[in-house]
Amino acid sequence: MRKLGCAALFAACLVAAPGAFAGDFFINGQLGRIALDSDFDDDQSNLVQAAAGYRWGIGTAQLGFEAGLGKLDDRDGRSRSDYTGGYVEHDYTLSSRYAFVGANARIKPPLLPVYFIGRAGYLGLERELDETAVDHYLDTSPVTDRRQFKETDGGTYVGVGVGTTILPLLDVGLMVNQYRYSQVAYDPASDEYRLSDDKRDARSVSLSVEYRF
Repeated sequence: MRKLGCAALFAACLVAAPGAFAGDFFINGQLGRIALDSDFDDDQSNLVQAAAGYRWGIGTAQLGFEAGLGKLDDRDGRSRSDYTGGYVEHDYTLSSRYAFVGANARIKPPLLPVYFIGRAGYLGLERELDETAVDHYLDTSPVTDRRQFKETDGGTYVGVGVGTTILPLLDVGLMVNQYRYSQVAYDPASDEYRLSDDKRDARSVSLSVEYRF
C-alpha cells in the first residue's frame, strides 16, 4: 500500500510539473486525535500523516491534488469469553495504516489574515490485528493460541480547515477530517475477525503544518 501511494504521488507530480509556474507545490503534515466508531474497547487514537501535492491558482482560490500516507497508534484491548467449564481471555493489538489521494482546495479571502482548506478523496487502508487467546478449562493448564488478521480495504475522506501564514511560505492550521471505512469486527459464529459489510465513520481533529514552494 505504501508503494502504491508513493507511485500515485510521483505520477501526479510528473503531470503537474509542466505547469509549475501557475501555482504551488506543497508538503503537509498533520498530527491529531481521531474518534473511531468501533467495536473495540478503545475508540480514541492518535493520528499522524504526511502529504504532498500541487495547487493551481484561480483568483483568490487554488485547486489541486494531494497524496500521502498516514498511521494510527496501535490500539490494545482485552476481553473474556465464558463457557461451561472455563473461560478464554483475549488480548489483541490493532494496527492501522493508510494511503490516500484526492483533491485539495485553498481559499484566501482578501484582507483576512486566515485561509480556508477543503479536501476530499479516496483511502486505501491496511488493518492488522494480533490476538493472543488463553483458554482456561477446569483445572487443566492454560492453553495459549495466537493468530493474526490482516486485511486491506478502501474508503473515503473529506476535510475542512482554517489556518494562517506565519512565514512567507509556511502555514499552520486546524483541520477536521471525516473518514468512512469498513469496521474490523469479531464474528462469534466463525470465531474470526473480519471486515464488516457496513461502513463506519471516524472523525479527526488535527494540527496542520504546510510548506509551499
